[in-house]
Amino acid sequence: MSKTNIYQQIWESDENQFSVSTRTSSGEWEDETADILLDEQVKASGQREIDLATRPLFHKVNEDKLCDETRTYVSFIKLLDNYAIRSLDPEFTLEEEEHEQLDFLSLILSTKPIQLARNYINEELGETLSEQQFRLKLQRIWFELYTNYYKGKSTHFASGFEHVFVGEGKYNIRSGDKRETLGTISGYHSWVKFYLDEKNQRVNFLGYKYDLRGNEGPNNPNVVTLQMTQNVTDMQGNVIAQLFKKKGGFFVGPSPECEIALATVAYYESVYGKIRDKGRITINDATYDLVLYRSTNPNGSRGEFIRSFFPIFLSKDGTKEPEDGTKVVPVDDIIKNDGPVIIVAALPNPEGSDQGGREWVELKNVTSEAIDLTGWEMADKLGRPQLLSGILQPNEVKRFPITRLTQSDMHLSNKSGLITLRDRSSNQIATVKYSRARSGHIFQFNSDLESG
Repeated sequence: MSKTNIYQQIWESDENQFSVSTRTSSGEWEDETADILLDEQVKASGQREIDLATRPLFHKVNEDKLCDETRTYVSFIKLLDNYAIRSLDPEFTLEEEEHEQLDFLSLILSTKPIQLARNYINEELGETLSEQQFRLKLQRIWFELYTNYYKGKSTHFASGFEHVFVGEGKYNIRSGDKRETLGTISGYHSWVKFYLDEKNQRVNFLGYKYDLRGNEGPNNPNVVTLQMTQNVTDMQGNVIAQLFKKKGGFFVGPSPECEIALATVAYYESVYGKIRDKGRITINDATYDLVLYRSTNPNGSRGEFIRSFFPIFLSKDGTKEPEDGTKVVPVDDIIKNDGPVIIVAALPNPEGSDQGGREWVELKNVTSEAIDLTGWEMADKLGRPQLLSGILQPNEVKRFPITRLTQSDMHLSNKSGLITLRDRSSNQIATVKYSRARSGHIFQFNSDLESG
């Protein structure tokens, strides 16, 4: 199972996927019998006040299929109303909502897309996740509430599921003011959510927004890039805020488990350094940049949770070449251990307690000059750092305890992992990988990279 086809394999395995048809150039449907008739109509104006799309985006959706209790959509839809629209409002996961999350995860774990994702993550990326461990990991990265620290701003009560599938509104509340508040939407990358909101007049489709030459965007039925507004109402149904999304989008037709599987594979490829924020993929001869943002820790490093996931459609023929800076780098290509300082050994799983200071990494200066480690850092496979300091003398080997002061600091996983060393300019000096760590086992790293 290779990196080049895992996304296509997941897509093709999706037994709950909806078929989609767009219109021909003459306005007829390509396939009137499709589950979804997608009506993209016209390019958006770019302004929230101007609606050039006179009809809904979703002309028809097969609701018998959407409401089929044997499929995953009903369980997925139950999750959509568990979140506050306004990103500043606190979130609390009630017991009933947690049961809904667990029911959904139990339902999708047996589906082919999720099974393919777990197999790929284990076989190609070196994890050893049992089905139960994978369930717990999915619950954590998708549903656990966290604080996101991005460019000096904190977003509390965030969750991957909410941002990706529900969306977060940003607007101020003006008490006693009868005028609508204008705000913006972040996230909201679900065709199911958009269809339900559009049907109930909570969102308005303003037109497509591909920024591509020709008519390639509207001719691809599996994705839409758009402009939209969303109305926020009070308990009486009065509109209190109108939110605008200048450019957003989502896949059209895949099941919830298919989208979860695609995003989770991208998440693990981000963890293992195969992609950085986005990777170039092809599905059904269409080329996309698949964007996967992980949460941001207080120190700016990438965190453990999913922050956002969405496709950027690039071309229909599957031939668009990667642009500068978007090359997918296989994990073996980023591993190196032949610089001035090398990683010689590590103890990821000490016997007894996993308290901070019991895990350690040993570094060696292989040069003939002393090296000042001030400003250098080590990082784990999630990018969580530990700052270094002190002088490493020529040919000296020094052991550095992993302090684990907070959840945002470096931890060594007992499963397979990566250890990266960077200098004060953030240049990669060394990266090594290790397999599952038995209790008390010390890994020795050769300059040719593999653990022993």
